[in-house]
Amino acid sequence: EAKKLEDASTYLSLPSTKIELEEKGHSATGKSMQNLGSCTISKDSFQISTLVCSTKLTQNVDLLGLLKWRSNTSLLHQNLKQLMKVDGGEVVKFLQDTLDALFNIMMENSESETFDTLVFDALVFIIGLIADRKFQHFNPVLETYIKKHFSATLAY
Repeated sequence: EAKKLEDASTYLSLPSTKIELEEKGHSATGKSMQNLGSCTISKDSFQISTLVCSTKLTQNVDLLGLLKWRSNTSLLHQNLKQLMKVDGGEVVKFLQDTLDALFNIMMENSESETFDTLVFDALVFIIGLIADRKFQHFNPVLETYIKKHFSATLAY
């Protein structure tokens, strides 16, 4: 603006919607410019939209079942199979948590081979996802996980 309003209270108290403008007794139609106090308001407007994306919470039931596998171990077999059907974008967003869950499953069930093949298949699936051109930018995330976060001694 030409006036370069430096005092925020001047423009923060102005109406932000057409309804607020009309409630203050100003017409939103007619002239293209309205004068409110020391500010000139035009009919121009803009709209802001946001997309909230969590890196800690997922809405995907299959991935959530795997990440919270200790709460219902009876569904673990099914959750491991379902992981291969989860959208790749969702898996890579939760890459570290997913890998931690898989290695914990392997370590905590080391006395039996019940889940070994399923966990191995899931790991191959995840590595295959990251090798895919679509998710290649997650390769450094996988390498960092291997170098700094991997701690599954029984799975090593």
